[in-house]
Amino acid sequence: MIAISIEKLSQRIVQKVFKGQNLSEIELAKIEYGLSLVLGVLIEFILIFFVGFLLGVGYYVAVIMISSLFLRIGTGGAHCSTYRRCVTFTGIYFLPFSFVAKFVDAHNLPLLELVIGIALIFVVLGIMLLMKKIKFFMGILVLETIVFVLFSERAFFASSIGLFLQSVMTTAFGERLVNLADNLMAKIGI
Repeated sequence: MIAISIEKLSQRIVQKVFKGQNLSEIELAKIEYGLSLVLGVLIEFILIFFVGFLLGVGYYVAVIMISSLFLRIGTGGAHCSTYRRCVTFTGIYFLPFSFVAKFVDAHNLPLLELVIGIALIFVVLGIMLLMKKIKFFMGILVLETIVFVLFSERAFFASSIGLFLQSVMTTAFGERLVNLADNLMAKIGI
């Protein structure tokens, strides 16, 4: 198995790009950290999207993961203990819901997509209010309105699933779920 260290890759990129510039070690470390976060998310997205694409749910995986990321950036949430477990958990967490979204969409039920999407958004908004994340409350309303108006109920439905899945990760239940999955993956050698 090929082991890729995102941190080492980030360090090498930063050293090459910023070579000869007068940056302190702290500034370089901040840049390396930011780059490692971006690379980690990008690699994870590409891997899960590719699997979803091969399984015929690439569109749904992309919309669900991007909308989830929108919320995760500001709210945080539970984390696995290693990057490999994080990628594995992300696939296990998002792919089944992508199949559900495709199933509902394939039956051409736009009203059902709209109703379920609105219900999921209300759950997300409730969680954001409980967390006192008012700016995300407003951001979600704006985002989902834009998605619905500019795209379709299909995109609205998939993005509401992504927002819902991420909001669950901000709860005590989400923390327990990730810890349980992380421990299970550790036991089976992932």
